[in-house]
Amino acid sequence: MSARVPRRDAIRRFVRGVKRRLYVVALAGGIGGGLTWTYREAVFRLLFAPAGGSLSPFGGLPVYTAPTEMFSVTIGLAMKGGAAVAFPVATYIVVRALAPLLPQHRRILYVFPPVALVFFLGGAAFAYFVMLPVGLRFLLHFGDGIAIPLIRISEYMSLVSSMILWIGVVFDLPPAMFLIAKLRLVTRAEFRRFRRFVPIAALIFGMILTPTGDWLNQAMVAGPIIVLYEVGLFLAWLAEGGHRTLARRAKAAVAGICRWLLRAFVAIMSKARAWLGGVYRKARA
Repeated sequence: MSARVPRRDAIRRFVRGVKRRLYVVALAGGIGGGLTWTYREAVFRLLFAPAGGSLSPFGGLPVYTAPTEMFSVTIGLAMKGGAAVAFPVATYIVVRALAPLLPQHRRILYVFPPVALVFFLGGAAFAYFVMLPVGLRFLLHFGDGIAIPLIRISEYMSLVSSMILWIGVVFDLPPAMFLIAKLRLVTRAEFRRFRRFVPIAALIFGMILTPTGDWLNQAMVAGPIIVLYEVGLFLAWLAEGGHRTLARRAKAAVAGICRWLLRAFVAIMSKARAWLGGVYRKARA
């Protein structure tokens, strides 16, 4: 009986801790969703900007064809805004929960979320400032002189949100590979064996993700994926102790350069001494 009571108390403490963390995540999501709803006009304008005012002849704005469409799109936007704020908070809570279980990797676990967030924002910025303007310019002006675009807001928002989300996720590939290699879940050698499949997978992913069928937009997706995988291989090499090898090579290179400079200095000084000696002897003669 006495053994069961502490076990029940431990379970209750665990459940209370989980509930408290879920409340914090829900609060963060509520704040993000509330701010998105409050400033929804500014957020919509920001997301319409990559289209360049070509979504319709009515001031370049998208249209809606059902009475509830605009309201449902706004609700979806608020939910996405809440998720964008709640996800980093949830990630931090999960990392804090995992850190005691992996004390030797605690520092890496704490560093990974902000680094992953920076990479994700970089991918989202790439999608917003590069991919979407190029792709939408091609799509919305492809029928010039033949038809006039009249884009529904629900279709446009689905396209923009999916592009920004998935390109941001793709840019998290290098830090994810570093973390996986650091935790020794997958080795760098295993990552290298998959290298030959990366270009094909990147092209397939580009065809699925890009709204256009042209090779330029597919290459704009596939190219960064291939480059990011190579960066991930380098980070996986560093995670397995490659930084020590790199430090040794750098130290050896610096030592070699210093030796070469010293020898060159000695040679130059000896030649200068011989030349000055010759000049002195000629002057005496």
